[in-house]
Amino acid sequence: MNPQSLLLILASTGVVTIVAGFLEERFKRRNLSGHLAFAGTALAFALSFKLEPGTYNLAPGAPLPAAELRVDPLSKFLGALFLAVFLAAIAHSFSYMREEGDSGYYTLTVLMASGLVGALFSNDLFTFFCFWELASVSGYALVGYRWWYWEPAEAAFKYLLACTVGALTTLYAASLLYGVAGTTNLDALRTALSQVGGSRAFAAVTALLIVGLGTTAAVVPFHTWLPDAHPAAPSPISAVLSGVVVNVPLYMLARLLLTVLPRETGVSYALLALGSLSSIVGNAAALVQLDAKRFLAYSTIANVGYMLVGLGACYRAEAAGAAGVAVDALTGVFVQLVNHAVSKSLLFLCVGNAVRETGSRLFTSLEGYGRRMPATGALSLVALLNLAGIPPAAGYYGKALITAGLAYNLQDPAALAALAALEANFALAAGYYAYFAFRAFRERGRALREAPLSMLAPEAALAAFVAASSVYPSLLVEGVRAGVKALLGSP
Repeated sequence: MNPQSLLLILASTGVVTIVAGFLEERFKRRNLSGHLAFAGTALAFALSFKLEPGTYNLAPGAPLPAAELRVDPLSKFLGALFLAVFLAAIAHSFSYMREEGDSGYYTLTVLMASGLVGALFSNDLFTFFCFWELASVSGYALVGYRWWYWEPAEAAFKYLLACTVGALTTLYAASLLYGVAGTTNLDALRTALSQVGGSRAFAAVTALLIVGLGTTAAVVPFHTWLPDAHPAAPSPISAVLSGVVVNVPLYMLARLLLTVLPRETGVSYALLALGSLSSIVGNAAALVQLDAKRFLAYSTIANVGYMLVGLGACYRAEAAGAAGVAVDALTGVFVQLVNHAVSKSLLFLCVGNAVRETGSRLFTSLEGYGRRMPATGALSLVALLNLAGIPPAAGYYGKALITAGLAYNLQDPAALAALAALEANFALAAGYYAYFAFRAFRERGRALREAPLSMLAPEAALAAFVAASSVYPSLLVEGVRAGVKALLGSP
């Protein structure tokens, strides 16, 4: 099984949902396009487990250097995870979007999934750019889906502007690499650049890549689009933004810095500084939010910061020759990525249940929803405990491994400062997740109806993954560790 098949299935599903949209209007069939989108995404998800590691040429025999996809154990796992998040978002949308109509909604969602999966598997920077643009344009339309209100229209424009700037900055870095090596293929770049060695030019390219990919990942100070996009988008799309969109560029950044580009002095310190700044700004801003979805958006920025700090710790350990520590740190990054992707998507969907009933995103209107909507409340609690990283929740292990990667050499003042900032932010985040739970379950609150089964079922599936990962954490941690070793080429 190759990744082209997944992309073909998703692209075909997008075309089919367009036709289904016309049939819905003609025959008054509701959710026809939604069910077809769900079926196509479910097929892609099921087949993702059969992907075979290797590189795949998208256009064999082409006269120009052809685009290439690459499957390894880590990207295979992340691809299945991201498709699962899209699957949950589509299923949740059946009821959530019922009153608003779904003209084009499911087509855009499937095309966004196709772009993000293609970007994840890209083994060529220009290919990554093309797939990322597909995801960005689709995401722009989905964030601004309620275009008749000013908030979604403004948020969509900010999202498109940020993604465009980030993608063009990444493309400019790719053009500089092409000028040096004559290729944008990652494997060919690794070989060519290893013979050139480090230079100031490569330091500039590295900086451009951190800025470009960091913008699309909402790294502070390039984060300002995300707190606007999350609240304005429909809740299922907010789940995708937090669970998938910010994670794909982080994965590509890790691949480029750790497996392609020459090592540059100071890169690890830049990653530690930007990660610490993101975690501090994200958590501090979350504390003062009155809008629940905006609160969750800022906590996403903080989590991106944790992962960037872990990436810096891995980069630092690799440069020092501590391969085992590097593997542990990067394992922590991707364990944290998986837990955050699933738990934050789950929490956005649960909050979407309450927002749908109350018609408001304000905490004052949502207070007590956990009591009034017990199933939604219980699922929210699963997500909150995992995000807080309280043992034995699986969310603890990613944070612990990142911490271990930083604590490898405390004689470095920068690493010690990053470790202190990280631990303080972990404690702060655990506190405000507890406060979120308190407000969700306090006595006050309106009389609300429980969400329908079509909304609860995908949330329960995500919660089941969290529960299984918490009961058997070694399956998650060791599975990710194996993928990380393959990525880094460690024995």
